[in-house]
Amino acid sequence: MRLLIAIFTACALLYGARTDAAPPPDAPTIERLLLARRWDDAHARIVESLKANPTDTVLLYNDACALAQLGKLDLAADRLVACVKAGFRDFTLIETDPDLDPLHKHPTYTAILEAAASVPKSREPRTRTPAALETFKQSHGEHYRYEHDAAHGLWYATALPESAHARMKLMIEQLADHLASAYFGEMPREEVLIAVLRESDASKYLANDNVRGMYEHGPRRLVTRDTGGSLQHEFVHLMHFAFMERSRQRHPIWIQEGLASLYEDYDRDARGTFTFRPNMRHNFARKQVQAGIARSWRTLFALSAKDFMSDADALYPEVRSIFEFLAREKKVDAFFVEYILTYDLDATGATALERIFHEPLTKIEQRWRKWVLARGAVDDMVQRGDAALGVETEDTGDGARITRFIKSSAAEAAGLRKDDVIIAVGDEPVRSRIELQMACAKLQVGTAIAVRYRRGKDDATVQVSPRALR
Repeated sequence: MRLLIAIFTACALLYGARTDAAPPPDAPTIERLLLARRWDDAHARIVESLKANPTDTVLLYNDACALAQLGKLDLAADRLVACVKAGFRDFTLIETDPDLDPLHKHPTYTAILEAAASVPKSREPRTRTPAALETFKQSHGEHYRYEHDAAHGLWYATALPESAHARMKLMIEQLADHLASAYFGEMPREEVLIAVLRESDASKYLANDNVRGMYEHGPRRLVTRDTGGSLQHEFVHLMHFAFMERSRQRHPIWIQEGLASLYEDYDRDARGTFTFRPNMRHNFARKQVQAGIARSWRTLFALSAKDFMSDADALYPEVRSIFEFLAREKKVDAFFVEYILTYDLDATGATALERIFHEPLTKIEQRWRKWVLARGAVDDMVQRGDAALGVETEDTGDGARITRFIKSSAAEAAGLRKDDVIIAVGDEPVRSRIELQMACAKLQVGTAIAVRYRRGKDDATVQVSPRALR
């Protein structure tokens, strides 16, 4: 299902404020129900509101969308006709709105668009080339490849080899479709630049070597050093900021960073199901819980962005751990929907958590703390005696380039060479030294594993039997 955030916002701007009847104080508005994909409830509320405002184009249009999503196509078509008769003339929106997709083969829908063919379109194009792209080209033009993904409204600027560029694009397309479906409803309405930086250019955009990536919503620009966890993290921000702008909500920093951090490490199966993996942040969060210094949730949820970032090293692990816990309980999607519905009541997110768990916040927090401790530490180090490939590496943007081999290197014995770029170990993609370290921490001495690498422009795979690190 798709959300109706952008559509409602656009209609509200064109035709005035909401006209839904006043609900009980804590009841979600029509807008919130549409944002949460609660189509049945939204339709019921719209019907009540239409009794007092039978020609309101916002209500008629939104009901057409809700009915289309409910599969009630004849009723949806009737609502759309009534909407047009009442003065709605945004035929571009009718044609491109994903919430009306189920209606596309209906003869009434076709007739509306045919009749509208001679009517001047009332909207500007949904997207435009970001100014950041032209600025980037002027500064770095010949050093990067540029590609446009019109379907998702994205521009790419990378210096990656063709195979790595293709892998990155596929990952972003899959992630974009998932995020739109699970939380945000659609892609940003303005196009965005995604630039995977050469290391020589990184200092022009990123504050220091420890900052892996950044998304700036003003210029619609995402920059990153690698195509792995940092790109995935910042891409969630890209989608989230556009959602907040459309929905007129400003989500607290713990939700923004918790959700983005969750997507730093995941597996995606052939059915498109996302499963989240622990990363190095888990061990830090666990140590804080063990030491009794993890922030209480009510305190954490109320932090400003400035206060959160002043203690970022401690708080990023905690908020990712909270979202991992929600994922383990299969409640991330439910939390986001409930948060949208209760935003006006409690923007911190505490009420939404209490409603989906049916427990007080303190009880949920206690469950999280017990889960963190019971889960145990994640092996994220390769130490003396552990299985190792026997390489030292540096980041390249799409993997880990071998800079030297240690004595009795398993990788060298298998035929890898200096300057080869490791891009996968077994089933785990490697797009940075950190990802290589996490993948190698799972290896076993003497148990051969497929190592995929890039040599020049060509990708290849070799079997490596890890040896104990001396």
